[in-house]
Amino acid sequence: MPSRRKYQYSRDAAMAKKRNTDDFERMHRSVASQWDDDEVDPEASTYLLAEPGPDPVPDWVITSDEARQYELGFLKTGKEADVHLVERRHGDRVNILAVKRYRKFEDRMFRNDARYRAGRRTGESRLDKAISHGNRIGMAFRAQQWLTTEFEILCRLWSLGAPVPYPVQQLGNEIMLELIGPPDDTAPRLVNTRPDPDEAIALWDQLVEALFTMVGVGVVHGDLSPYNILVDAGRLVIIDFPQAVDPIANPDGLSLLQRDVDNVSDWFTRRGVDCRAADLYAQLLTEAMR
Repeated sequence: MPSRRKYQYSRDAAMAKKRNTDDFERMHRSVASQWDDDEVDPEASTYLLAEPGPDPVPDWVITSDEARQYELGFLKTGKEADVHLVERRHGDRVNILAVKRYRKFEDRMFRNDARYRAGRRTGESRLDKAISHGNRIGMAFRAQQWLTTEFEILCRLWSLGAPVPYPVQQLGNEIMLELIGPPDDTAPRLVNTRPDPDEAIALWDQLVEALFTMVGVGVVHGDLSPYNILVDAGRLVIIDFPQAVDPIANPDGLSLLQRDVDNVSDWFTRRGVDCRAADLYAQLLTEAMR
């Protein structure tokens, strides 16, 4: 899990600079900035204001508060968020990052999240009741849970060496991630690739190893398919974890695991890979029960 770093910035200043949607803003009390200069610099790096990714931070990540940050445009859309490209620059060093910006809960295509929320608790009975009932406050916190779950899962899996993008930071309604592939030719989704038999077997082996890593630490993707697996020069990378669940704590955890296995097995079987989905699920079930 990521460690909290202590910054010279106050909490009030950080909150004042967050780039939130309306729903996320309602979750927090409005606070006044404590900067002497009230003008917000739109090109200032947000790294030191954000929840950082896990240690050790990769050498390529620009962490300097002197870095500049620029919007490069839209990359793709998804069920719950849109992904944009952002350039962060410090001297000769440049990061091109994928920024996943969550939409307001009512604007999402993936809103039927009851089976994924089962087993998740905040520890506050009133808040849990609001989330369950789906009132305005509850909807805002459900949106926040969705984002927080993805960031925490990515941090945990990356720390274990699983094939996921490095989560650079979480701030407001967005998660900033390692971009997989070059900016002008980002890694394609698995569904858009045409691997030969040997390449398909190699990718399947990577996926099986990743599934065992995930289940071994209590993570089921919950929506795994060839649409949220990237392929970068023969390397498989799994993305999109906001709906991830614990296979045991969640009542539907094991059925979601089986669905994940079936979804990806079907695709690889059609490419000539002997997946043996039933055997794989049984082995993953044993791993989950340990």
